[in-house]
Amino acid sequence: MKDQSQSLTFDLSEFLPFQMSVLSARMFARVMEDAGLQVPEWRIMMALPSNQPCSSHDLCILTAMDAARVSRAQRRLEDLDMISVIRDKADRRRLVVRLSDHGTEEVSRLKSAALAAESRMLDALGPEDRAQLKTAISALFDRI
Repeated sequence: MKDQSQSLTFDLSEFLPFQMSVLSARMFARVMEDAGLQVPEWRIMMALPSNQPCSSHDLCILTAMDAARVSRAQRRLEDLDMISVIRDKADRRRLVVRLSDHGTEEVSRLKSAALAAESRMLDALGPEDRAQLKTAISALFDRI
């Protein structure tokens, strides 16, 4: 009798979550190549404009990242003078995060670069396919 693991074929390149991950990584690499940011830092930068001031805990929720990853990204963004992180005077356990002036300027540039990259990626699709893709991705995102 054949080993069952040998009879189950699995082509990683055909696995949809893998394809989505590679697509996302390649797109982000293009968006962030000259910004010197990594994905966790980019996520924080994109979440802050409409949610600041916010706590580090809020950033975990907004960016779908764990506390350790958010903390590392915050430290790096603070070192790059993109954000300020201060202790809340009312609750000393709470860290309050805001964009700096430099961070606000960078967010504007990053948003433009992200929208241009998204547009280039979607250029291969017609309007109907774009709408179907957006609907399908939104449905999958809502289920996670």
